[in-house]
Amino acid sequence: MIIMEYDFSKRGRGFGKIVFALTLDRKKMMERIVIGEMNEARRQLEDGSGNIYFDQTRPLGQFLIDFETDAGMEWNRNSMTLRESYGKVIPLEAARWKMAAPVADFLRGKYESGEPTALFAAVKTWDEYLNCYNLNHGADLLIGRLSALYRPFFLYDDNNRPWQEEATAALSKVLRDEEAAVELWYPVLKRSFECVVASASFLPVIAYYLHKIDEWGFVFQECKVCGKDFLARSRHYELCSDECRKVQAVEAKREFDERAKTDKAEQYYEAAYYYWYNRLRKLKRGKTPDTEKVAAVDEAFKVFRKEAVRLKRRVKDKEMPINEFSSWLAKQQDEVDRLMEC
Repeated sequence: MIIMEYDFSKRGRGFGKIVFALTLDRKKMMERIVIGEMNEARRQLEDGSGNIYFDQTRPLGQFLIDFETDAGMEWNRNSMTLRESYGKVIPLEAARWKMAAPVADFLRGKYESGEPTALFAAVKTWDEYLNCYNLNHGADLLIGRLSALYRPFFLYDDNNRPWQEEATAALSKVLRDEEAAVELWYPVLKRSFECVVASASFLPVIAYYLHKIDEWGFVFQECKVCGKDFLARSRHYELCSDECRKVQAVEAKREFDERAKTDKAEQYYEAAYYYWYNRLRKLKRGKTPDTEKVAAVDEAFKVFRKEAVRLKRRVKDKEMPINEFSSWLAKQQDEVDRLMEC
């Protein structure tokens, strides 16, 4: 959840290093993401006292599942606008901020989305924009840093997720040596898990996450109920949440009730069928069978079977109540008794 608002209208450079900190809890199947200046993020992880922008604990794998994507290249277009605004200098300083204002609005929307990869990229973008302006070749430096930050957004989309083979292959091709380094904060005080920390790029965090999933033998599954992706301990897990388990339980009960209705209809049908069958069989095996009566009962039996199968199908299709079907079968048994007595 968002803890502290970020000011996208500020014009003074920052001095604290903004970091994306991630911890993974294998036992509880949870991930925690903290975003803020390095020292504040460290304090937040150790005793919860840091002034940070974001802190959320959520199901393991969510970082990869909900990762920001950018098929429309919005991030890239906005970064180019920031680069171009660097050309606006005093006395055109006001023009620089006027050009950057729509980008600030775009970043603010991404920040307020609450999706941590988008939120971090928004903060980091504005932070780099303010910082690089004061550096030699600042415009080119800004684009280089933002390109490294946004690169995963272009790699992934709804059909190409970070854990899929095609995506990991793409990741290995673009992971540069300077981006492959990852900082680890080891457990101290109340921080019981190691923490992977990134600042310039998401790529080493993605690589770390995928390595841990592979090491633990976990797998990504598609929920049978809601269709969403989730991380599971094994292929045996097919549902993503308690909510979906409840939905499946309700559906299973409904299907059971329907099968019970269908089975009962079958049972009623079989009982009536064999009642007719046995009566006709008895008639045929009599000492002096009446051939005309046998023919009449046999013909009536054929008519009964055809109609009974049709009505049984109507019960299965919910077009006829089971009790109505049962009453009809009882009347048919009376009918064969009447024919036998004629």
